[in-house]
Amino acid sequence: MLNIGLTGGIGSGKSTVAQWFIKQGVPVLDADKTVHRLLQSDQTTVLKLIEEFGSDILDENGQIDRSSLGKLVFREEDARKRLERIVHPRVVQSMNEDRDTLRDTGVKICVWDVPLLFEAGFEKFVDEVWVVWIPRNLQISRVLARDKLSLSEVEARISSQGSLDEKRQRADVVIDNSGGESQTIGQLEDVWQKLLLRQKD
Repeated sequence: MLNIGLTGGIGSGKSTVAQWFIKQGVPVLDADKTVHRLLQSDQTTVLKLIEEFGSDILDENGQIDRSSLGKLVFREEDARKRLERIVHPRVVQSMNEDRDTLRDTGVKICVWDVPLLFEAGFEKFVDEVWVVWIPRNLQISRVLARDKLSLSEVEARISSQGSLDEKRQRADVVIDNSGGESQTIGQLEDVWQKLLLRQKD
């Protein structure tokens, strides 16, 4: 089974690439969705977060308020590291279990969609890494246009994820998403056909 690690940064277009894989029939393990599921249903994780950050991270229903938690961890580097120490091991465990289930059903290629793939050490669980890249100025303008965030909040989130230029240097495949969607799809189709040929050899 070939495990592809897909990463990028906020506003880079990684979700577009993940959706393209899904349309090809390739299963995508989504780290963000895994985190969301854990914050909703994994009581051990929830209790550790409340113990670490206090009840201010809860909404009126007693659930983890992802917005409040996000503002906290993107504002404070130490808070982000404390969050990652609690959440990342459970995310790894859950995604490995999902990967094993797919492999046991005969799936040959699987994508790990992980925004913090390098930062969290997830690259050791995949066979090759695909990075979705755009220039930083374009990344900032896309996030500002899409999200209700200030410039300082956008820059803080981008900085927390590490440089796309550095990720690009460590990637096996770079998808340049600075042009239109058709250009991005063209790159994906080209790389995909080469991968399928490699798989046959």
